[in-house]
Amino acid sequence: MTLPSMPSLVRRRAQALLLLAAVLLLPLGTQAQPTTTPPDPPAQATADAPRTAYLVRSADMLPVVLMSARTSLIGEANGFEAAAADVVVVGPAVKGLVHDSKHAEALTKSLDAGVRVVACGLAMEKTGVAQDDLLDGIDTAANGFHELFRLEAAGYVTLQL
Repeated sequence: MTLPSMPSLVRRRAQALLLLAAVLLLPLGTQAQPTTTPPDPPAQATADAPRTAYLVRSADMLPVVLMSARTSLIGEANGFEAAAADVVVVGPAVKGLVHDSKHAEALTKSLDAGVRVVACGLAMEKTGVAQDDLLDGIDTAANGFHELFRLEAAGYVTLQL
């Protein structure tokens, strides 16, 4: 079966998986970094550009996902461009969203580039992370899985890591 003949959702998921594979195979040091100020939306963005959402369960995956989401918004993801990029963080990975996290710089760059980062309220409760512990700009959802389902229902292409 070729990509054009696949159902739309399957094709979008296949594209998202191919993008992730390409990003993981490239040396991270060669990835272009965004400016310190939020960029303007890409001029070539079209209504057909997918909206993407990543579900992150492991804090170790957080920097890679943030970089992928960030570069997709600013058109630097090897020809892939997203109209929106959301990162939903569940489980123990929510500990990576706090002020003193080793991921704070990557989070700030991604938030500044327009990535929406969402912390799971249930995971925060289980891990003892309070709302005030989170970096400024991070949203919360009562249940991270339900937030991902909501995004899927709204037409987002999703990837779970």
